[in-house]
Amino acid sequence: LNCLMFDMEDATLLAPTISLHNSLQDSGYPVALTLQAYLRRTYDDMKDQISRGSRVRLVKGAFAAGPEIAFQTQAEIKANSRKIIDLMFSRRAKENGFYPIVATHDTRLHEYTIRLAKANDWPDDSYEFEMLLGVREDLAKNLALRGQRVRLYVPFGKDWWPHAVRRIGENPRNAALLGKALL
Repeated sequence: LNCLMFDMEDATLLAPTISLHNSLQDSGYPVALTLQAYLRRTYDDMKDQISRGSRVRLVKGAFAAGPEIAFQTQAEIKANSRKIIDLMFSRRAKENGFYPIVATHDTRLHEYTIRLAKANDWPDDSYEFEMLLGVREDLAKNLALRGQRVRLYVPFGKDWWPHAVRRIGENPRNAALLGKALL
């Protein structure tokens, strides 16, 4: 599916990004929205997007935010991810023409998503996984060999460094991957 994917920045830009996405979607443009599992409001935002029959990419989120708006531990974020994935692969979402995109390198979330999709009769071509190019490519290949749709995300441009630093902040092991990619 080709579309303009709205990425998500820090929480201060959430409302205007969603508003712009919704406006363009209402005008008939092929757009998709990114929502972040670490934010407490994302479950409700996802419900709204499911009602609209949107295409939504769920990411973990890589921006610092306080406990009043964001989950603080990896365990909380993963639990919220599963709760949101449950919503994304619900029968209601399927009936509304919603298109789920799960952007993670977490194999447990991959397996959770696949089991849930099968249990709720989502065909393999009605959703996708997204992963960063060059990060755990073995996982992407394995998913594709199993018949899963996989999209590789390729950040580029003059402002790639802040993106790379956020990935390192999100998971310090990404520093080695960045170093390998630069060499």
